[in-house]
Amino acid sequence: MRRLTRWAARLYPRAWRHRYGAEFDALLEDIAPSWRDACDVAGRALGTALHLRSAVVIAVATHAMALSFIILASSAYVAPISWNAPAAPLPPPAPAPPAEITDPRVFRDVSLVYSSLPLRTGNGDALFTDVVAGVGIYFPPLPDIGTIDRRRNPIRRVWPGQGLEPNITRRVLPKYPLGTREREAVSVFLEYLVGTDGSVRVLRTSGPTMFANAARSAVERWQYQPVKFENGIIEVVSRVEVRFDAELLPSGP
Repeated sequence: MRRLTRWAARLYPRAWRHRYGAEFDALLEDIAPSWRDACDVAGRALGTALHLRSAVVIAVATHAMALSFIILASSAYVAPISWNAPAAPLPPPAPAPPAEITDPRVFRDVSLVYSSLPLRTGNGDALFTDVVAGVGIYFPPLPDIGTIDRRRNPIRRVWPGQGLEPNITRRVLPKYPLGTREREAVSVFLEYLVGTDGSVRVLRTSGPTMFANAARSAVERWQYQPVKFENGIIEVVSRVEVRFDAELLPSGP
């Protein structure tokens, strides 16, 4: 019980223990402390500690009340931030690049001029175009127009490129391949396939390799809406002539 009483006495402040600790230990050696004595020592120690710290507790409580008052006052008198304030206007969009059109001088006997899409602006704005000099496109008549191959899945049909114009959504115009020595007009013929997803794949070409490659790289970037026939989506085979005329270039290639 003496050990328990000594432990309870450690709850007293350090200044008290330095001053009365030796006398308290001597007193414990002379008496036989009971449970009541140990509890009494512990209770007095706790009361003394709380009494010495009361000034700190009062100071903390006073500061907390002052801060609470300031927060309540600011929330009542300071205008809240408006999160619905109008946003700063965005910068104007960059102007669209001019549409490209084929050179109408290449096929003088054909009045049609083909372009990259779209050509029309919906709000009547001015239309700006760049001419791809020395390059023309022509969809020739097909001797086997309308031929259907039902052995394939999906069905494949031969149809003129002019008839597919309502379905086209993107057309890239070929560019004259620079670095060539050709001085006369060169025609390249391409047979291409429009798949069920509207993409284009060139099946065959005829003509000088450099010009054929320039035409192929452009035609294979065309895109169509899927072609419907007999309540289904089909593949379509068509042909196009691309003519390159060096005499119509602004300067020699």
